[in-house]
Amino acid sequence: MEYLLMVAEEGSFTRAADRLRVSQPALSQQIRSLERSMGGELLERLPGSVRLNPAGRAFAEHAAVAVRAEREARRAVRDVLSVTAGELEVATVLSIAVGVLPPSLTRWHHQHPDIPVRLREYRHKRLLEDAVLAGSGDIAVGPRPQSWPGPIVDIGTERFVLVIAERDPALARIRPYRKGAPNAARQSRGRLALSALAEHSWITLDREYGLSEFVEEHLAKAGLSPRYVLRTAQVDAAARLAAAGVGVALLPANAIPTDLAGVVVEPDPPLTRDLAVYGRSAFTNIVSGYFDILQRTTTALDPPSR
Repeated sequence: MEYLLMVAEEGSFTRAADRLRVSQPALSQQIRSLERSMGGELLERLPGSVRLNPAGRAFAEHAAVAVRAEREARRAVRDVLSVTAGELEVATVLSIAVGVLPPSLTRWHHQHPDIPVRLREYRHKRLLEDAVLAGSGDIAVGPRPQSWPGPIVDIGTERFVLVIAERDPALARIRPYRKGAPNAARQSRGRLALSALAEHSWITLDREYGLSEFVEEHLAKAGLSPRYVLRTAQVDAAARLAAAGVGVALLPANAIPTDLAGVVVEPDPPLTRDLAVYGRSAFTNIVSGYFDILQRTTTALDPPSR
């Protein structure tokens, strides 16, 4: 049932197999076996994609409940057994998986080597929130939801920075910090008015990624109509191409490579985002153990604004 739900979510056997970390033939075989046991096909196989057919949609509604119940049952057992066994599943968005979580995941591995972590990464915060509500993840780390029915704790505020080539004339207009760069933007040399970049070309993420929407809305509010010359799925690639002079990029400071050759500055007006940890119900022992580590290792953020 989990395999079928994943195929339906991704619209592709190949992408679903990648996320499930199984071979595509094995995944296809399991789906065929499920369909035989149900007495008919559950998927409509189209050229280049796949989707649930009417029977599949009826089945998936109940399958989602069953999968969620199975996960909750496992979680209840792990809670009773305390933080000595089981698996930790962390749901997040791609940029946070790169820029915020590595220190906490590293420390978790050292302290609990027998408890593996399954990281579920989503392209957009709305996809993350929907997936967690549907049963994904023991704990979610992401942009703070506007409303959330379960527990939610603020962990800090991330800052966004501009990445510009070293010899760009606009750098002459940087206003240096008086008391040093903020904690969440340690690589930044100062602040630069976005109006100074009105005629520049820009690099951003693919439209399907939430960061693209977030950044483009900010630039529009600042009065810019950017000309995007390149879109990519990788924050690292966007930063390096911007440093090389292909265009300017506005990215989370915590995800910027430390060996970048370009110049990093904060935009004016600034762009920040509140991050939070949240879940469907009270945190279990395992989740609480990871949350404690996360709070101690989120050094790339400013203190929570709330």
